[in-house]
Amino acid sequence: MTSLTTDQSATAEQVTADTLGTLLDAHLRRQFSDADRAELREQFRTQHLVPLRDFLSPELLDAMRAEAFGIMDGHGVQRDLVLEITDGTPRHMRTVGQPVIKDHGPLIHHFYFSPHTKDFMSGIVGEEVFTCPYAGEHYVISRLDRSGDTHGWHWDDYTYGFILVLEAPEYRDGGFIQGVPHTSWDKENPDVYGALLKSQVHSYHMNAGDAYIVKTDTTMHRVHPIRGEARRTIVNMTWVSAEDLTTPRTHETNDILFGGAGADPVAQK
Repeated sequence: MTSLTTDQSATAEQVTADTLGTLLDAHLRRQFSDADRAELREQFRTQHLVPLRDFLSPELLDAMRAEAFGIMDGHGVQRDLVLEITDGTPRHMRTVGQPVIKDHGPLIHHFYFSPHTKDFMSGIVGEEVFTCPYAGEHYVISRLDRSGDTHGWHWDDYTYGFILVLEAPEYRDGGFIQGVPHTSWDKENPDVYGALLKSQVHSYHMNAGDAYIVKTDTTMHRVHPIRGEARRTIVNMTWVSAEDLTTPRTHETNDILFGGAGADPVAQK
């Protein structure tokens, strides 16, 4: 087993399930000062979505990309759907669900369960966060790689989303994130246009290695459609609040798009 101290740098080849936590902790300490974290916490409080620039160090990005791209290339399933539960918004994307990633993605798995990830997130959102009680929401991979591909307007079932951006287009080619904070999802009567009229849309361009945190239950959000030969690949992870742990939640859209916590019949065809 390779052993690294928090003062050491590493190559992508040295990033393993055993060393990931140490390397992540060292990078976060260098990249985000106490003042930086306080500023991010205030931005999150008002906008409910906050970019985390250069969240991944170059070696962590290279290692996570290699793992996620291999999983996507081997197991990705194309989804082309319109979901009435989010007011008829589209999903055009390739996806891989949690069970496949658990079997083939040790870095993603360890990143999700790392105490460094949890502590950083808790500090930004202003409350302790917890791993999601529904395994299908732990982590998923999605890719947009055809002109017009999009993850259309939606809310999520649990409180917090944490997204690692592994590759992203230049903003003129779309693929940037948009959020509408302080909105709510009525699954019986979803109203995307009403949410757009009631609150301001904030747009954020992300680069590879960036991440972002979203309060996904009260922030309607989407990925703007890409165009041309652009490509966007991300790992999406779900975290929950203490309230989520005591409140029944459903997870229809995760089951449709990513196969939930069980076998995905589409992926097995």
